[in-house]
Amino acid sequence: MHDDKKTDETLEQWINKNVGGAAGEKIVFDSLGKTTASQNPVVVKPFSGHAAPHQGHTGTTRAARPTPAASAAKKPFLQKKLPGAPLRKGILRCIPLGGLDEVGKNMMVFEYENDIVIVDMGFQFPEEDMLGIDYVIPDVSYLMDKIDRIRGILITHGHLDHIGAIPYLLPKLGFPPIFSAKLSIALVKKRLEEFGLESKATLHVIDPAKSFELGNFHVDWFRVNHSIPDGLGIVLRTPAGTIVHTGDFKFDYTPVFQQPADYAKIAALGSQGIAALFSDSTNALKPGNTMSEKKIGETLEEIIKGAKGRIIIAAFSSLIGRIQQIINHAHYYGRKVFLSGRSMADTISIAQQLQFIKAPPGLLHPVTKIGRTKDENVLILTTGAQGESMSALTRMALGDHSQILIKKDDTVVISASPIPGNERSIYTVINNLVRLGAKVIFNQVMDVHTSGHAQREDLKLMINLVKPRALVPVHGEIFMRQAHAEIGRELGMTENNTIVIENGDVLEIINGEARKTSERVTANYIMIDGKGVGDVGAQIIMDRQIMSENGVLAVLFTLDPKTKKLIRDPEVISRGFIYMKESQEIINETIVVSKKAYEEAMAKMPNGKRGEIKAYIRGSLDRFSHRKIERNPLVLPILIEV
Repeated sequence: MHDDKKTDETLEQWINKNVGGAAGEKIVFDSLGKTTASQNPVVVKPFSGHAAPHQGHTGTTRAARPTPAASAAKKPFLQKKLPGAPLRKGILRCIPLGGLDEVGKNMMVFEYENDIVIVDMGFQFPEEDMLGIDYVIPDVSYLMDKIDRIRGILITHGHLDHIGAIPYLLPKLGFPPIFSAKLSIALVKKRLEEFGLESKATLHVIDPAKSFELGNFHVDWFRVNHSIPDGLGIVLRTPAGTIVHTGDFKFDYTPVFQQPADYAKIAALGSQGIAALFSDSTNALKPGNTMSEKKIGETLEEIIKGAKGRIIIAAFSSLIGRIQQIINHAHYYGRKVFLSGRSMADTISIAQQLQFIKAPPGLLHPVTKIGRTKDENVLILTTGAQGESMSALTRMALGDHSQILIKKDDTVVISASPIPGNERSIYTVINNLVRLGAKVIFNQVMDVHTSGHAQREDLKLMINLVKPRALVPVHGEIFMRQAHAEIGRELGMTENNTIVIENGDVLEIINGEARKTSERVTANYIMIDGKGVGDVGAQIIMDRQIMSENGVLAVLFTLDPKTKKLIRDPEVISRGFIYMKESQEIINETIVVSKKAYEEAMAKMPNGKRGEIKAYIRGSLDRFSHRKIERNPLVLPILIEV
């Protein structure tokens, strides 16, 4: 079935159409995003397994959205083989383009002959030395001449480190169809709407109990528990062998407001000869089992029960099970819930629309409606658990929030652990809140957060259940993945079968046996700076680092256009290097050194290019500034002919 007519649907229209239920009940939205529906349960229309072939940039046809007609057909999803010789016969190639040298930008390519399937497409928040950078996304250079072979993108769950890069990369790859569970698809849909791309994308809500085919790939799914509902692991079966990708997971025996993991389905994989297990490594250094989300809910209840004044809880907006527990406790103890921060309001709205979050009428409000509500009846859910500079919690801590001024008897709960690199920002926020009189509770005080990632005993259980021939640790820094490999060896796996690879490495599976090859593909950092994608390279980052540490020294040379001689002495402009009013002696010396450097350069290179003259001047000024005051500013010689 083909669906060539795309409409500019809003997220609300799309959910009503695709999740609203076969009986035709409608979900009604109000200004906060709350929903009402008939008493009949919402029925998700699953991916039917029947769609047109994706042709990337070579054609206009894309896989169709599932419809009742397609659902009735129940034909397998078979991608048409497009022209072009396969690279090599009978080999499954596994290529990480991101997620293996960092925590973030997860993206894995699986390639069998003429068919390619991608697992996840996330972004990474910038590291401390990436000045001015908003996000980092995977490098898809390897795929650019293979667009017509991409059969689909499989999403394990809806966190931004797994879906954040989709709006940037999907157009480059010709809008291949995307498959995932309903919450993940709704979050992808929302993200595409922000970029005006929703009408071009093809999104399929899958049923994890049903498998389908993408070319030579037989795709199966199993539910896992994570810090966001609808987390999935993936099984890819090919003629060369079967792999299992866990996605982000933990084993939570008392999960809250999400379905339990598919233990039976995972255990059944142990007898199926799995060639390789690609498994989450984030907490591979932490002993024991990951704490259950239920325990966190109990701690939060004690805090809500005992607080005298207002309660402000900062958490990731994707912690939907935790948010539901907070809503329940707030309702029980007579508090209204006020939402602060756009991502918090947006995610709760989507979760309500899909009935992952339920709240009595009149309980949830935007923070602008707080008015004169008594302090003992207020609970504020806010963003900013990582100390982000523009987040709602940071603005509260600085006294800059338009609705909330922190005062004595306020209880602030930071229900998150610091992402590596964010520790200083979080402690600054905590200090500012304490100065304003708030009582601040975070994980070092009480158990108010638990990870969504498996710890050592959980990782052992996954390995023992799946019984893979090879373990390939993914998701995390190399020290995390090495620790995960050691767990495999503790369980009796050989060193050859615990394979630690890097972004850009190529792992091949032949006849069920996995081996790392010597081949490498391009997997650079692609940096997003404002509207620029990939136009910020290493030199720009280096220049920004120099400017941040040593400032800028600009020297203006005014030249005669015919003789190329200086018309006047060079002019010096300094920013962040020296304070010019109090450093006249250094300025005068800089002028002398600059003039001498220009004259020497012209004498040595009378026909030299401008770049060569500037490089000579720059070298002279670098040596002078380091010798004089041991600083190395960014030197900018500017040559102007008048």
